[in-house]
Amino acid sequence: MRDMMRKAALAGAALVVAMVLLPPLSRLAGQLFAAHMMQHLLLIALAAPLLVLGGWEIRLPPVTAWILFVGLFLFWHWPVAFRWAAGNPLTEGLELGSILFAAVCFWSAALGRGRALSDGGRALLVMTAAVATDLPGVIMLFAPTTICTMPGENAARFGLTPLQDQQVAGLLMWVPANLVFFGIATFLFARWISDPAHSRTEVTS
Repeated sequence: MRDMMRKAALAGAALVVAMVLLPPLSRLAGQLFAAHMMQHLLLIALAAPLLVLGGWEIRLPPVTAWILFVGLFLFWHWPVAFRWAAGNPLTEGLELGSILFAAVCFWSAALGRGRALSDGGRALLVMTAAVATDLPGVIMLFAPTTICTMPGENAARFGLTPLQDQQVAGLLMWVPANLVFFGIATFLFARWISDPAHSRTEVTS
């Protein structure tokens, strides 16, 4: 049963990666910043945790994994960086590939089979990463002017202004991503407090 679940997780991860890399999303991502952010979110919040649940882990010390993930996330949401990446397929592949790699490292620390952290520590790891990665989305959502656009921006084709496109991207980064992160953190925290070993420790202390 567990082997079947791992295979299903890997199949789901492969499907999500295909959605990111293939049309129609890949084509839309060149014209809409919101579609480009959707690529990032699918890799970070779906593909990477599914890969880890499927047994594909990259183990680093938890703090190192957190810094790598948050640092790369913030870097690739810097307008100069993502516009440079959008310049050709090679740099775009570097962007998406590095985001997926860093996310797998992070989720390996949070969901993997390593024992460096208790479930409480894993929950804290996920919650702090969620708060840190909220910053670009909040800025995009509430900025009064356009600061994030794709080089081939064509929001008007979809009935949006560039500012509205940016606001949709910020909303996507803020709400759906947080639902995944905080949902997983809640599960880990609940598992931690229900662990008999943790309960015995609390009673002893």
